[in-house]
Amino acid sequence: MDVNRASHLFQEASQEEIAALFHAALGEGDIRSSRLLSGGLFNTTYYVEYGPEHRRAVLRLGPVNRHLLLGHELNLMAAEVLMCGLCQVAEVPCSRILAWDASRQHIARDWMIVEYIPSVVMAEAKLPEDEKSRLRRQVGTYLNRLHQVEGDSFGYLSRIAMGIRFGSWREAFMFEAEDILTRLEAYRPFPPEVFAALRRRFASGGPVLDEIKTPQLLHTDMWEGNVLLTEDAREIAVVIDGDRAVFGDVDFEFASEWGAGLTSLCGREPPGSGSPARRERMSLYRLYYVLLEAYVWTAEYDGPEVRQEKQNALLALLREKQ
Repeated sequence: MDVNRASHLFQEASQEEIAALFHAALGEGDIRSSRLLSGGLFNTTYYVEYGPEHRRAVLRLGPVNRHLLLGHELNLMAAEVLMCGLCQVAEVPCSRILAWDASRQHIARDWMIVEYIPSVVMAEAKLPEDEKSRLRRQVGTYLNRLHQVEGDSFGYLSRIAMGIRFGSWREAFMFEAEDILTRLEAYRPFPPEVFAALRRRFASGGPVLDEIKTPQLLHTDMWEGNVLLTEDAREIAVVIDGDRAVFGDVDFEFASEWGAGLTSLCGREPPGSGSPARRERMSLYRLYYVLLEAYVWTAEYDGPEVRQEKQNALLALLREKQ
């Protein structure tokens, strides 16, 4: 499967469009070379060399077909800017943003240019297990630093950048769960009674969600594909893709399929342990993430087998509590 093109959000840009963006943002329309980077489903991303000094940058073009996006996905470039500022406060290495724009004045999509960092993706690095373990512990250290950053409201940074803030974790969580449910419901993958059961299940968790009083900063997409190592693969160079960051319950970080293995790195109890209230919250968070994946593979990405897998997983999780 061509990963880039297994998405309804992906669309290549012409060399003229790329040159126009670099000229508008950096005064450099002299594009020496550019190449599409593979693997993206949400953004369309290019490595670009530009200007007489052959400087290097990465251009990220936001998704097309924005009507397919979830509500919290509509403002991710602004969220990335906020997250980079928070990473600097927490002393977590992040991308250096050279320019970004959401006005769609130069091209009909959001875009961002970041400084290119010569690096190796941690997920692809061939390292001895002891070296990999050391770097994973460093990932845990960086996550703990982020979690120590407290906000004055709850919710996705993308929402906060739009002025949408929530006074409680229950409000923020329920708002997003309903947003996904409403959008998925339009595709009718399940009969109405399934959606009614999902809404009841989320609503039942209100009291345990209200126990979370402090909005803590969560990355929510911290896996080895979003950690870049130095060229010699000895140290972490930068943590990327913080645009889905949330101020919320720290356990929300660990409830996704890709976040479940991070608890030990952060010195926390495994997701299935702890008080009954914690286990109930984790159950709700898992359901949320599977619901989210069911939506994106139904509406945003093109993969019939994965779509069916995610829809089946959602039904299985729902049945566990019925």
